[in-house]
Amino acid sequence: MRKIIPFLVVGIFVLSGLGAVAQTFGEEENIISEKINISVPTIVEKEDYISLDLSEATVDSWEENKPALPVITKTYTFPFGTKIDEVEVSFSEFTDIEILKPIKPSPERRILSEVVSSNIVKSKEITTYSDIEVYPEERFGYRTGMGLKGKDNVLYLTISLYPDQYFPQQNLINHAEKASIDIKYTLPVEPVIFGDTYDYLIIAPANFQSALQPLVDHKNNLEPPVRTKLVTLEEIPSGVGVDRQEDIKYFIKEKKEEWGITYLLLVGAGVEGEEIFPVRHAWVSSEGHEDYFPSDLYYADLYNSTGGFSNWDYDGDGKFAEHPTDIPNIDVIPDVYLGKLPANDANEVKVIVNKVIQYKAHNKMTNKILQMGGDSFTDDNIYEGEYANTIVLTKLPGYNSIRLWGSHPNPDYDTRELTKQNIKEGFMENVDFVDFCGHGSWASIATHPPKDGDTWIPPKTLISPYTGFLYADYDIYRVNNQYKYPVCIFKSCSNNKYTEKPHCFGWKTINKNNGGGIVVIAASGISYGSTGISIVDSCTGWMEVHTFEQYGIDNKKIIGEIWSNDIKDYYTTFESDLEKSDWKTLLEWSLFGDPTLVIEDGDDPKSKPVNVPMFYGILGRLAETIPHIRQLLKPIFQQILGLN
Repeated sequence: MRKIIPFLVVGIFVLSGLGAVAQTFGEEENIISEKINISVPTIVEKEDYISLDLSEATVDSWEENKPALPVITKTYTFPFGTKIDEVEVSFSEFTDIEILKPIKPSPERRILSEVVSSNIVKSKEITTYSDIEVYPEERFGYRTGMGLKGKDNVLYLTISLYPDQYFPQQNLINHAEKASIDIKYTLPVEPVIFGDTYDYLIIAPANFQSALQPLVDHKNNLEPPVRTKLVTLEEIPSGVGVDRQEDIKYFIKEKKEEWGITYLLLVGAGVEGEEIFPVRHAWVSSEGHEDYFPSDLYYADLYNSTGGFSNWDYDGDGKFAEHPTDIPNIDVIPDVYLGKLPANDANEVKVIVNKVIQYKAHNKMTNKILQMGGDSFTDDNIYEGEYANTIVLTKLPGYNSIRLWGSHPNPDYDTRELTKQNIKEGFMENVDFVDFCGHGSWASIATHPPKDGDTWIPPKTLISPYTGFLYADYDIYRVNNQYKYPVCIFKSCSNNKYTEKPHCFGWKTINKNNGGGIVVIAASGISYGSTGISIVDSCTGWMEVHTFEQYGIDNKKIIGEIWSNDIKDYYTTFESDLEKSDWKTLLEWSLFGDPTLVIEDGDDPKSKPVNVPMFYGILGRLAETIPHIRQLLKPIFQQILGLN
């Protein structure tokens, strides 16, 4: 619990340690001061609760079984190597506000998993907070983290202000109308300077080298060039760290400082026990589902908040990013923009390399998006996936949506039926983006029709015998949108969990030859969301919306920077005490694809027409209409379409 200090809250946070290079600090102490005027909150009554609407708030507090109160977050950036000496926050001009109903509690977070039944109606019970004297006990909190801002490495300081304290037993809110912030910091005597030799580092096994060379040549020959260097795993020294993963991470940090790399691509599958590229697992459990999951963010989070090496194992027990013991040693903000290609062989590498080169040559932005949604949690009156789709579209001014919804036909929107055929045809309509919301696994994604938690959609077809799920191996290979490959965002569990089987859903989507997507951003483990309209307010739903917001409003074009900002902005937006589900969201948000990819028109915007072989079309129609030959035709499909 936070400690209460009635009128003046003071915090001291000292940063020490070495950064990228040995450094000394100047004798002069610098001060940043800011005064904030805070408006009186508007009280909104809804059924059994009230909520506080504060215009200056950036987010509501989000702690399980606690009241949701407005939070003002302020983020400051400093040169890499800066030492924060003191943070002081004071509040003044307090007003007591009487209320007649309790403040609404923070929404419950649930697992977005295909194995969770959502068709449960909970009994209505008003939360009175009988065990809480005052909330929050402290009126501010803060965190620091090293990370990228554009192409510069900086220190982030985020302060969370709580202008309202709630006394539930007295039906009282104590509101502060002013806040003062004073930050004392010391700059290094000499700024930390990184090298400037390469922009982009690719690390892969030696047997992938020839398959990756066209990508290296392509990047180096661009105008302006993306200065690219390929290093094989075999070239990275051993014995530097506690294991092979830490050896690689120390090498990346060394080349970050020596070469000044901004982008990083890791190539190689990671099925557990058969890793082609060593995998770092994060130990943030989802009870009953998984104890750990792959977190490639480990290789991008090079520095902790002091500028020292971020080893992710605070207690030294060999379980990395373990919650809660290791979390204090992790700031999660990426220090390089990271992409992953979990390829199983050189042929798979060739497929994605060719697609990246084709994207640059032929992509034509069409201002169209393919969206899939339904009723994720069926015990309320909001269809969460469809609602998230509508919020995403507000972040893309001028875009038209091909909506594949479980509520079709929907009288309020132009929708199409959520079927596998319509998903295939949606890809073929030259969309820029794909936005799928639902429940998922390493192999599939699905959702529910309205108010029906026992039914999964899209329904099966004769060629895809599994009902209720879109499967990578049986469905994605039918998508042949040649030369127009969309950026795909999947809001569900585990679609990028590449440690289960050789072809997870996210990888199959971008490794489809002559079809599928060019990038997939999704969770590599069990993910979380809330019911109703709160689905987009935190966890994976917030990440989904923020990804499109950066492109649509902030006009971010480079996909690796968008991914990194998702993590950085989540870390610096939410209140200082992140929940377990927040940490899991940050550690599992992953990017499959080339992190330097620019979302824009290609050099030759006149894309070539889709070229679907006639033989494929004939076989496809036969397989969909004659059930007993489906199994006979499956090996032929596998050979033609590269299905393993």
